[in-house]
Amino acid sequence: MRNKDKEENTKTYVLSSLYTLGKFIGIGWIIVTPVVIFTFGGNFLDNRLNLGYLMTLLGLMIGLFVGIICTVRILKS
Repeated sequence: MRNKDKEENTKTYVLSSLYTLGKFIGIGWIIVTPVVIFTFGGNFLDNRLNLGYLMTLLGLMIGLFVGIICTVRILKS
């Protein structure tokens, strides 16, 4: 009887660990994706509008903000 409980606890622990691992791997992509997209978008606008690095920096800041907001929302759930 005790072995069965121990096996169930181990199975639950492994599944919980895999879920947590997937969550944290996903967080990296959630941070990186908006940063890259907004930075390249800002760089594109800088080249089109001749603004120096203004839009690139603005895109970087917006990307970081969006990435952090999404990360906080995922960690709360």
